[in-house]
Amino acid sequence: MSSCPTDTSAHTEPTPSPRRGRFRLPRIPAFAVTAAAFTSVLAAAGVPAPLYVVYQQQFGIPDAGLTAAFAIYIVPIATALLLCGRLSDHVGRRPIAVLSPLLGVAACLVLMNVHGLGTLLLGRGLQGVATGLGTSALGTFLLDLHPPGRLTLAAAVTSVGPMSGVATGAVLSGALVQYGPHPTTLVYVLFAAVLAACAIGVAFAPETSPRLPGALRSLRPALRLPASVRPIFLATTGCFVACWSLGGFYQALSPSLTAHELGHSDHLVGGLAVASLIGTSGLGGPLTARLRPRTAMLGGVTVLTLGTLAILGVLAVRSTPGFFAASVVTGLGLGAAFLGGMRTLVGQTAPVDRAGVLSAAYLAAYLGSATPSFLAGVLVPFWGLRTVAGALGALVVGLSLLAIAITLLRVRPAQRD
Repeated sequence: MSSCPTDTSAHTEPTPSPRRGRFRLPRIPAFAVTAAAFTSVLAAAGVPAPLYVVYQQQFGIPDAGLTAAFAIYIVPIATALLLCGRLSDHVGRRPIAVLSPLLGVAACLVLMNVHGLGTLLLGRGLQGVATGLGTSALGTFLLDLHPPGRLTLAAAVTSVGPMSGVATGAVLSGALVQYGPHPTTLVYVLFAAVLAACAIGVAFAPETSPRLPGALRSLRPALRLPASVRPIFLATTGCFVACWSLGGFYQALSPSLTAHELGHSDHLVGGLAVASLIGTSGLGGPLTARLRPRTAMLGGVTVLTLGTLAILGVLAVRSTPGFFAASVVTGLGLGAAFLGGMRTLVGQTAPVDRAGVLSAAYLAAYLGSATPSFLAGVLVPFWGLRTVAGALGALVVGLSLLAIAITLLRVRPAQRD
């Protein structure tokens, strides 16, 4: 087995160069606070999931409305990645990285006052913009600031952070909704405070990217992949879409699934349902970190395929322990597959191209999760939640098998393990 990608490649790493007279955090504390901001932005995006059942009860929002809230969250993410993916290459990492948690604060303020589908959609839209900017600018900032010899650590945060962050937000939200005061507002107050603190911390991080001309031109909707990365990107896209299709469904409808199909109305159980898959994906990557990237991705996709079939099986017999056990195993495979693909991309990408490649990767992942999840919500009134879950599971299995085939066929021998 080979070691994970490190910063010993031939690519030149950017060096932070703080201006005189201005306090800047040292590199390692700056990396830590940026990682906290990256994870917190994603954690805030997971907060509404356990509250969806509450919104349904209070305002009569249908399942299609809930998946519309997830889709409206994805649209601005995709737009931000498409339009702003390379903006930090021109105006600097720090300004865009600070903007992301600030938009997250604004989203929390809106979601504190949800009184119907319109307010929910507005808040989720703001969270989408914050997440889109965060996954691109904060993710690239992390790769630039990684501790010497620890590029794999930065790659792990950027790949695991979205899933583990969403899971953390969902569990905390479910616990506060079930047991805390002011269930629909307190969690947003807490996350608004955390995000504001993160924004302040990132503002003191050293800039890693010099300002370059062409900022307006960089906003043109174009995704440019270096020729050396394209075969690997094509090979990993099917993996990313399969992973996040299932992850998107869990974010949007797993609390409803546990309530209506498994008979558990406890809001904490709804949050744990999200975390059982999304959260454990954060462990799948580190557990396979010593494997070669392509091996980790192929193994993870295989576990994802088998785990999805297991989830469908236990839902058919309405087994709550089986559902959570299958979700945990599937989440481990999801994390291994996604991190394996991301490690491969990062290891083959020069620092100057990282923002564009990361944006393209996340764009494929988010779009891959939005469309099936939205269609699932639309079809629930006609087919029922369990039948829709079965159809989406079949889609994930098909995408996983396609990802395995593409990986075996598209990755040339020189780019293999």
